[in-house]
Amino acid sequence: MWVLALWLGWILVAWVADGHAACQVEGSLSKAGGALVKKLSSDCSQAERELHAVDGASILESLKTGQPVDLTGVIVRGDVDFGRLSVQTVGGGTRIRSDQPEQTGTEEVRLVRGPVTIRESVVLGPLRHRSSTGTLQFEGPVDFHGTTFKDGVDLSRSLFQGSVELTEAVFQKEAYFVQGRFMEGLRCQGTKFGPHTRFHRSRFHGAVDCTGALFDGMAEWLEVTFEQPAVFERARFGSGTGFSGSQFRRPVAFLDTIFSRDSFFTFSVFEEAAVFAGAQFLGPVDFSDADFKKPDDLARARFDQPPMLTRTRRVIQEQPADDLSTYLRRYGLTALLLLVSAGLVGYILKSK
Repeated sequence: MWVLALWLGWILVAWVADGHAACQVEGSLSKAGGALVKKLSSDCSQAERELHAVDGASILESLKTGQPVDLTGVIVRGDVDFGRLSVQTVGGGTRIRSDQPEQTGTEEVRLVRGPVTIRESVVLGPLRHRSSTGTLQFEGPVDFHGTTFKDGVDLSRSLFQGSVELTEAVFQKEAYFVQGRFMEGLRCQGTKFGPHTRFHRSRFHGAVDCTGALFDGMAEWLEVTFEQPAVFERARFGSGTGFSGSQFRRPVAFLDTIFSRDSFFTFSVFEEAAVFAGAQFLGPVDFSDADFKKPDDLARARFDQPPMLTRTRRVIQEQPADDLSTYLRRYGLTALLLLVSAGLVGYILKSK
């Protein structure tokens, strides 16, 4: 019996040891103002994540000194208020960097010099930059892949010099990116947006890919400029949706997209191909005063109610003109058939 007990005890000890070893923690909280790196493996329990939680103030301390933030699988407690970063005043007609759009007038700029990565994590407090006049400038990439934001996110008036990754992120409350400037585009594939999403008057210099995204509440893409292709394929807009006044300077795809309620494309300009094949408009949709510079395929979309097309400018697809060879082939074949028919009639009459 003692042999069996010893064996069972060894198994129990090994199981407990393996259980503790399963949670891998890479990096550690650095001294104030240093790089902030912490990565927890997917095997970590909720209790272990609580134990290694990161405070929002620690994130700001690293950002203030231009250090990177690299977090994966963590819990972030407290708010992350970018308004606490130091302010640089920029005079009219000057630039912080040579590749930055020129500032107009005197403007307050808050700089985030290092890359910001918060992946597969849970952010409990708000993430915000609440300034009606200043700009928040991210000089490196921003990566929130797979992160759940329990509170609101407001990064309005932000300039993103690097790529912005929101793929599979979850915004349980509002997500505001009003007057944002995205120099290298936006990826929001499979992202779940909450009760209110705003990209009002934003400008995208890179491609936008929101394939399979869910906009559960109001989604505002008003007066947005898309300099590169935009993809909303298989996205779902669960509430009111507005693209009014937006300019699509490259192709845009709403392939198999579902618009559950009111949708507005008034005064929108489509300079290249606009694909709506398979899209479903389950509520009213208004294309009044929209301008399609290329032939559209609205006929391939499903409308539960007739779309409003008041003063909508559309290009009629013209049939290509036949060239001389096509003309000769077509009418040569017709002439041959007539000759054969005449011969058959003559043969029948002669045989009688």
